[in-house]
Amino acid sequence: MKFSSDNSKNKKHTLWHDWLTYDFIVGIALQLLLYFVAMFVWSMRFPKLSFERTPILNVHYLVMFLPFIVGVFGLWARTYELPVWAKFFTKVSLPVLILGVISAVVLCIVPPYCSSTTKTEQYMIVDRDVDAESFDICRHIFPSHISGAPSNTSYRYYKYSSILEDDFHLSLGETLSSDQFKEESDRILALDILKDADLSTSKDITLIDTTLNGDLIVHITLDSAYNRIIYAAGYNRIK
Repeated sequence: MKFSSDNSKNKKHTLWHDWLTYDFIVGIALQLLLYFVAMFVWSMRFPKLSFERTPILNVHYLVMFLPFIVGVFGLWARTYELPVWAKFFTKVSLPVLILGVISAVVLCIVPPYCSSTTKTEQYMIVDRDVDAESFDICRHIFPSHISGAPSNTSYRYYKYSSILEDDFHLSLGETLSSDQFKEESDRILALDILKDADLSTSKDITLIDTTLNGDLIVHITLDSAYNRIIYAAGYNRIK
């Protein structure tokens, strides 16, 4: 009878009927949920976790990660028969799980993910929610393809979307041959869209600054000393 009672007691606390296990499984599920919401709901083509976002979002992300941590350490403590730690993690497992779910809901609305890439092979490939008119202007100003050597080229695309903010940045820096530099500089300076831009020149450097389409800030640097051209454009819209 004693053996039967012990058996019944063990069945009560099996692995799959324990909040520590639920914490572990739900913790992983929340991470996947947030990633796919960023990728499909917010249309982030190149999802990347960004701790450049506001501190409150970073705190929410860490809280969302707690169920997984509690589940891992709690199961570890129970497996290696550390009763004090097993009891502690079991006690906090349900509150931590609730906090994790709440944080995940917040982060699905205001995600900690941005869409970002620095790969030159992904040049001018952007998310579908980038403002079409602003991007057409960028395609008009930026070169149609990258001409500089990869070692002398830097590229960055960044896009962040949420119910609060719409942020876009595109930049390219490349060092060209003398002939390529002259040809591209002439093309840029002849662009009708830049005819009202602020132009400042020094011995070797020409700076072009303007704002187009209401809030698209454009900045171009022509550096004749190094045959280098830097293009930058972007907007930040608070909804």
